[in-house]
Amino acid sequence: MAFRFKLGESFDEGARRIAAEQIDHGLSLLQGNGDQVVAIHETRKSLKRLRALLRLIRPAIGDSVFKQENAALREIGLSLSGARDRHVLLETLDKLEASVGFGRRTVADQLRRAIAAANGVGAMLTMQQAHDRLMEAKARLTELKINGDGFDIVGGGLERSYRRARRAFADAYAHPSDERFHEWRKGAQAHWRQMTLLSRAWPDYLGARALEARTLSQLIGDDHDLALLIAFAHSDAAGVNAEQAAVVESAARQRQSTLRAMARPRGERLFAASPKRLCKSIAAYWNAATALKAQELDATKVSGAPKRVHRKGSGRRRAVASGEV
Repeated sequence: MAFRFKLGESFDEGARRIAAEQIDHGLSLLQGNGDQVVAIHETRKSLKRLRALLRLIRPAIGDSVFKQENAALREIGLSLSGARDRHVLLETLDKLEASVGFGRRTVADQLRRAIAAANGVGAMLTMQQAHDRLMEAKARLTELKINGDGFDIVGGGLERSYRRARRAFADAYAHPSDERFHEWRKGAQAHWRQMTLLSRAWPDYLGARALEARTLSQLIGDDHDLALLIAFAHSDAAGVNAEQAAVVESAARQRQSTLRAMARPRGERLFAASPKRLCKSIAAYWNAATALKAQELDATKVSGAPKRVHRKGSGRRRAVASGEV
């Protein structure tokens, strides 16, 4: 189940296929007997992939359809987030204490107890309810009306998403805030997944872009997790006083400063090209890769499959030579 468009496959057919595959993956996880936290986490990842796909084909399906389907997928993901969010807060607290420290262990211990007791925010979906919502989404997404032809189906959405991420990068460092860095994170995540979708155009180059965007999104993701920990420490649910919350915030801000310094040169490299230039190049790569694939298929047809000569004992000699027996 590769999260990629296929060369020689139309983008409208590919989008419907990929949507069905990602939803089927989530459905199987939600119906499985494994760890529920892992199942929910993996299902939410599939939902994020789906939303990146929708952004890629947004101009081809229209804004109203995009907003409707994107909101439906986002709601499912948020409504499954409670247990996972508690796990992330605990993990963030552990990493922060190990890297920076709070001076007094009692603060971290109190926060751990409070996080474990937290019920989360908003109405939670049961696994079955999430499964039913995903089934409804599958029925809609596999019948999407997608307009356009060739790379134009994804080109406009790619340019729009990349421009959004590039602008968010500039805004985050021009006017630093947790909200602006979170917007940049969302843009980097979308770019990572869209580069993965289109990677068959030029696997080495687009694969490298996908890897860089993934690394970047993880760095900014850690920054966002620290922002959530700060907010929790200042909430009534944390059970710590203002002075203790300030100690946690000071340590978290120190770590955020390091992460943001690490992320900046990666962002400068990843978002160096203008939106039009990048998208024009990727369109050329895709069209060239498609032509090369067609040439390979034609060459195979002309040469034909090699004829097999059957001789007594030859099958076993080949098997021995190949190490199969």
